[in-house]
Order: sequence, then structure tokens, then C-alpha cells
Amino acid sequence: MISISGKEWKEYKTPQRLIDKYSSDFDISENLSKFYLTRNFKKEDILIKEITDKNLNIFSKDEDFISASEMIIDIIKNKQKTLIFGDYDVDGISSITILSSFFRYLDHPFKYVIPDRFIDGYGPNIRLLEKNLDKEIDNVIFLDCGSNSHSVINHLKTKEIKTIIVDHHIINNLDIPKSDILINPLQKNQNFIDSNVCAATLTFFLVDLINRKLVSKFKLNEYFIYCLISTVCDVMPLRGFNRKLLTIGFKDLIIKNKGLKKLINNNLKKKITYQDIGFNIGPLINSSGRIAKANDVVELFLTQNDYKIDKILNKMNIHNMTRKKIEQENLDLIDFKKYYSKNVIFIYNKKFHEGIIGIIAAKLSRIFNKPCFIITESHKILKCSVRSGNNLKINKTINKLIANKLIISGGGHDEAGGFIAQKAHLLDIEDFLNNEYKNLKTKSYSYFDAFTIFPKRNSSLINDLKSLEPFGKDNPEPIFCFKNIKSIKSKIVNKRHVQNILKNKSGRTIKSISFDCVNSELGKYLLNFKKEFDLIGSIVENNWNNKKNLELRVIDIIQKT
Repeated sequence: MISISGKEWKEYKTPQRLIDKYSSDFDISENLSKFYLTRNFKKEDILIKEITDKNLNIFSKDEDFISASEMIIDIIKNKQKTLIFGDYDVDGISSITILSSFFRYLDHPFKYVIPDRFIDGYGPNIRLLEKNLDKEIDNVIFLDCGSNSHSVINHLKTKEIKTIIVDHHIINNLDIPKSDILINPLQKNQNFIDSNVCAATLTFFLVDLINRKLVSKFKLNEYFIYCLISTVCDVMPLRGFNRKLLTIGFKDLIIKNKGLKKLINNNLKKKITYQDIGFNIGPLINSSGRIAKANDVVELFLTQNDYKIDKILNKMNIHNMTRKKIEQENLDLIDFKKYYSKNVIFIYNKKFHEGIIGIIAAKLSRIFNKPCFIITESHKILKCSVRSGNNLKINKTINKLIANKLIISGGGHDEAGGFIAQKAHLLDIEDFLNNEYKNLKTKSYSYFDAFTIFPKRNSSLINDLKSLEPFGKDNPEPIFCFKNIKSIKSKIVNKRHVQNILKNKSGRTIKSISFDCVNSELGKYLLNFKKEFDLIGSIVENNWNNKKNLELRVIDIIQKT
């Protein structure tokens, strides 16, 4: 089935005997059996809701964790001032918050530094470190960065400064930096999904190890919320250990931090869910690092001063509104029609805001279901954010660009990354990527899970979807095909999204939303097409003012011939 977006949609085909076996073994419906099978769920993932074990530290016997804990304990006992260097995104901010709070409780001398996205770029750099290395600092802990910072680590070694890296980014070409200790689950097995966790989670369990060894009364569990926030916002695979973290974390969620509690209460009028983190709280936390500096957010989470909290929250709200405005202005610069026929989305525009290109890349990657490279110019250097789906390994492409000397540096995760390059190499990079993905179209399909009808709130399908949560990377929301649908009412929301009232053959209606589609082919059809069509979308429970309603999230349309 070819859609109006040019995608070829197919239903996942699963042998009926396997569906029946899962249904019998786990006493679940056929639909849920199929969902589990298409996602290759193990028994532990299926039974995760029944887990009550809260002894979560799977790293307590890991050699790197043990070495790091011993080194940090020695630093604490000798009162050696520590420099914490973290990233400017949610995961970096959360990691800094956890370790800084622990040091503050112990009255251990420390300072933290976060690079300015616009001046310093991503990750550690020698200039910024030198600026912040006080005479009494003889150790630096890198959080959510550092796995590819060879020159920085080597520079610190010449100054006899000890270094610990706590990171989860892919190590380019498995070239391990010469830090004193490297905590990175991906250094030993690039595909080890069960410990492919965010830096905040790694930091949390490192502090847990130290806290136990010191027999400290620091209430670490109050900081578990930062693991949940970072797991969702850093798009970690929601399987295995991460699925366990979120399931247990949201069962008995306690938010004690004064700044975080007020941030959440100001933006939500209900109990927080993982969806709220992804759609509301995470983007708000990230906005400061995208528009200005991320330091304010760490201070929000460290301070007890009500006046300071209100002042920072007000600033964050302004940053978030600015981010939304710039984001729409940047999206308006793109002619979507040009890219439906291309195998790779490659867009350079020096008007793009460098703090927003990651968001644009993510949105376009979802719309086109193709690898997406969004490039802007900053201080005469190209900066690129990359996003992809379909399990395409972005980091392999970045490594090839490095090997061919087309970019200065780059890195990231499997499906998200970035790089910087000289402007003179722009056309060469584009040619390389077009060649790299020239056969992608013939291999790539889009899949939906099943055909279904508009559900009722009490339908078994809704219970199945709740059993499958939380949704995210490696556990996507089930996608359905709805046959013979008509739009009976449509409108544009916030100049970006399209909302419809849809009706099926039996006369049942349901509200739908399609995000960021106003300028796309999908948006045009949803606003103007009045004949029957088949719809590809997911079913979501919308909670607004404590009222729960089902709606569809439209992904694509298949026009009937």
C-alpha cells in the first residue's frame, strides 16, 4: 500500500502458531501476543509489571564502577576539589544534579561546568577546562560526554589531573580514551541493549555504590526521578533494564526536589506520566541549553531558595516560548515537497538556529522515515544534527565521514548524532551521503501492527496497549490501519498541527491529531480531502483537565483508488 507520503506500508506478519503459544503461555490476548512477538520481547519484558524487586543496581559488581567508586571515595576523604564537566541536555543536567547534590550533602568541595552550545560546542574542550581548573583541582569527572575526547584527556594527563568518564555515547571506531577510569557500557559490547542506559542512570548507580560504602545517609532515592526523565528524553531503548526502571519508578513516584516539583506543578495539573516527560517536561528543561545556557536548570535543581526558583522558572518559560517560535520559523524555511523522492534528507540553511537543528532533524525523520541531516553555519563552521529510524546505525555513517576526512569530529547514538565540518566540504558530504543511502529506498518499508476499528474506552485493545507501555525506542507504539474513513471536520491548531473529526463506515466518530503536518502532503489531505481513505495511526489516551478520552494520532493516509 503506497501512501500519499510515498511510503510503502505493510502489515507485520507473525505466524499464528507463535501468537497462540504466547497467548496461552502468558494468558494474554492475540493482539498483545502479536505486539510482543513483533518487538522480540523476552519473558522478562512481558512480565515486567509483576516485578517488585527494587534492588536495581546491576552495576554493583562491574569493575569500572568499583574502580570509580574507590577513586571517588579517596577523593572525598582527602577533600580534593572536584570539577564536574557535563553536557547541556537533559541527561547531562540530570547527571550533574545527582552528583552535585551528593557532593553538597557530604560537604565535598566541587564546581561544575557546562559548555555553552554556541561558544564551546558539544563536549569537553581544553579552553573551557583551563578556564575552570582552579589550582586545588586535581580531578575531573565527565558526565554524559568524554568518550571521544582524546586530546582533552591527554592534555589533562600532562597536568597530572585524574579523570573519570561516565558516558553512554558510542565510542568512535572503539578507540578508547586514556582516562583513569571509563564507565561506558558500550565500550565492551556495542549492542548490549540491557545496559545501554543514559548517563544519569550510570551516575545514579555509581553514587549508590559510593553512598553504601561510606554508609552515608544521603537520600539517593529522591533523585531516581532524574533517571526516569533522562531515560525518556535521551531516547534510551525501553526494553530490559530501562523498561524495569520506568515501570518501578512510576509505580511509587516521589518528587522531593523543590525546583523540579514546582516546574512539574506549573505545567501539569495531574500525576506525571512518561508521556508528559517526553512532550512537556523534557523539552522545557532542554530549552535553556538550546536558546541560552543550561546552568540555570542545574541551579533550579540545587537551590532551596523560592525566589531563585521562581526567577529561573520564568526564564525557562521564556526560553521555551522562544524555542517554539524559532522552531516554527525554521520549519517554514523548508519546502517539504522536494524531499519525498529522496533517499536521504540533507538540508543546509545558514538561517537555521543551531540550538534547534536537532528538533528539526527529529521531526523530519519521523515525517519522511529516512535518515535526516540538518546543517547550519556557526562561526564559519558547519554544524549538523542527524536523526534516523529503521535501525539505521547513524554512528557508522559518522565514522565513515571521519575516516574520509570530510568532517572534523562527530558522534552520538545509533539513531541520533551530530558532527562539525569545514564549509568547503559541504558538497562533498552531500555527495557522500547520497551515495551511502542510494539503495535505501528499495530496502525500506513502513510497517503497521494490525488492522482495527475505532476503539471504545473499555475495549480489550486499550488494556493491551497499557500492558505494552512504556512506549519509546525498541518498543514503539503499535500502529494500526483503519479502513474506509472520512474526515467530517478539520482545523489547524497552533499553525502547525491538524485536528480532525473522523467517521468510519459504521458511523462511529473519533477525534484525531497530526503533529507538524500543516505544510506537508498529509496536512493538505487532512484539511481538504472529503472522500473515503484508509488511515495509518496510533491510538492514544488523551488526559486533559483530568478527563480521559481516546484519540488517534495520524501518521499517514492511503488514498483509495
